[in-house]
Amino acid sequence: MDTDFETSSMDEAEAMEIDKAPLLRDWRTQYLDWMIRGILHSDRAQARRLARWAKSFIVIDRELYKRSPSGVLQHCIPIPEGKELIRDIHAGICGHHAAPRTLVGNTFWEGFYWPTAVADATDVVRTCEGCQFYARKTHLPAHALQTIPITWPFAV
Repeated sequence: MDTDFETSSMDEAEAMEIDKAPLLRDWRTQYLDWMIRGILHSDRAQARRLARWAKSFIVIDRELYKRSPSGVLQHCIPIPEGKELIRDIHAGICGHHAAPRTLVGNTFWEGFYWPTAVADATDVVRTCEGCQFYARKTHLPAHALQTIPITWPFAV
């Protein structure tokens, strides 16, 4: 029994619309909503936390910047863009497969900021094949050490 099902381009377009993943809310929008529009979260505790954290951010031309402890303004970028930046610095053309804290320091030094930078850098280093291949090997035995009994006491 051979049956052919004809699909129209309209059916395919509908299927593609259904398969699209929902866009995640950008972490910067809550700060921009508070700083530009004065809109806070309905939960009182989260609203107070956001208002307190927003003191270290500044808006310039509708772009969010974070004031670092040294006074340098860091451009706030979306998390996926930050992950891509970490991958480029770590294993790009000039990448040197550095440790996670070094990667985050380099990105912050260049003037970028996102809240999950340390976790993203740790994830990149843990999944990098080159870093895992040349990582320090542990020289410990696979099982517990066993004591060797003395067969005869020390001769005097």
